[in-house]
Amino acid sequence: MIGKIFFTIILLVVLAASAKAQIQTPSLGGSLHIGSISGNSPLISSMGGSVFFDFYPWFENVVSFRASFTYSQMVEKFLPENRSGKYYPFIKIYSLKGFFRQTFPSQFYLEEGAGFIYLNDRTFSDVNIWEVGVGFSALAGYDFRRNDLNGFSLGLGVDYGVTFTHTTANYFLVYLQTQYYF
Repeated sequence: MIGKIFFTIILLVVLAASAKAQIQTPSLGGSLHIGSISGNSPLISSMGGSVFFDFYPWFENVVSFRASFTYSQMVEKFLPENRSGKYYPFIKIYSLKGFFRQTFPSQFYLEEGAGFIYLNDRTFSDVNIWEVGVGFSALAGYDFRRNDLNGFSLGLGVDYGVTFTHTTANYFLVYLQTQYYF
């Protein structure tokens, strides 16, 4: 699992470096979250993280596109206890969303996003289903950059997603995100 996440991060870095000529304001980011996941089950408290690549295409400077990978697992997995023979539900999410950003005269900003998700529901040990759905995000943040040069931003947001088939898996996450623009 760690190898797959590492491979995803490397792939995002390579994409960012090689696609700089066709895109404007590329950025890489990550987030840590806590929330709930569900798939034909009651809500399960979860926590995890996400990595993403964000950019404005050469033909558009209003909507940024964000490709991301998110992993969220039952909170008890991260607590110290006897783990032998226990199963901890989790979900994996690949998403592609469009984001609108409103910048205020100070360095504060809001961003809202919507798009498609491809979710792997693993809420039960005998369930391993990939489903298509939609996801929505909102974030309030602070941009540490000056004059839109290289630098970091930090924000707090919410993310909600729901699928339409099989187990109608869904999630609601509250996350702390950092993003580096290069």
